[in-house]
Amino acid sequence: MLRDADQTLGQGGAADAPVTLNCRITGDPAGRPAVLLHALGNTGRSWDRLVSALAPQGHRLFVPDLRGHGRSPRADAYTFESMYRDVMSLLDRHRLGAVDLVGHSMGGHVAWLIAQRHPSRVRRLVIEDTPPPPRDAAAEAELSARSSGDRAPVISLYREFRELRRAGELDSAAVRPVIDGLRKADPGWWRRLGEVTAETLVISGGLSSPVPRSLLAEVAEAVPQGRLLAIDAGHYVHRTEPERFCGEVATFLG
Repeated sequence: MLRDADQTLGQGGAADAPVTLNCRITGDPAGRPAVLLHALGNTGRSWDRLVSALAPQGHRLFVPDLRGHGRSPRADAYTFESMYRDVMSLLDRHRLGAVDLVGHSMGGHVAWLIAQRHPSRVRRLVIEDTPPPPRDAAAEAELSARSSGDRAPVISLYREFRELRRAGELDSAAVRPVIDGLRKADPGWWRRLGEVTAETLVISGGLSSPVPRSLLAEVAEAVPQGRLLAIDAGHYVHRTEPERFCGEVATFLG
């Protein structure tokens, strides 16, 4: 197993500069590359079960900690644009052409940006229970109104992340910007779904998830080769139903 060296640049360098992500690299050195992107408040370790399922299939697995998480540097900015640049830098550094991408929630949004902007770089795409941005200002206002009336989800997130923060593996400054970024309207994001050429599997956590299945069905339908799979497991499908999740993803990636 290899591991990229950590980058020590104070708070991660200039806000617009990519940071060098700590990345676990394992599997067949000659295998088809797959990149696994974790959710907010997680680290690459959250994919351990999936790594165990994919490695025997001959994949070369790249499992980074995203900025501000795990052993990767903290940074001045926690925007999806900056996280996108970090991951693109990782792909370029390892001279990876077309890869399989798997992303959960925050990591799923980063994966979408790569698949939309660089279709030729993504062979197959798996998106786990990732909330899409509001379509327009009206939808953003509606989401904001609903969210302001119910602080419980955000409070729950902070409690869940407490252990990771105490271990020094989560920059608390990352939490609020990521949540706010997911709630910001982006009409262009919806239009760019039609430019994704990768075979795409959108996995919904079903009725137990705070992300509406109907919304993820719209996302999957907008992707030319997209399909929806609903597993009633909540937001953390890979953790709640690991055998089903790993089996479906392993079969899809081939």
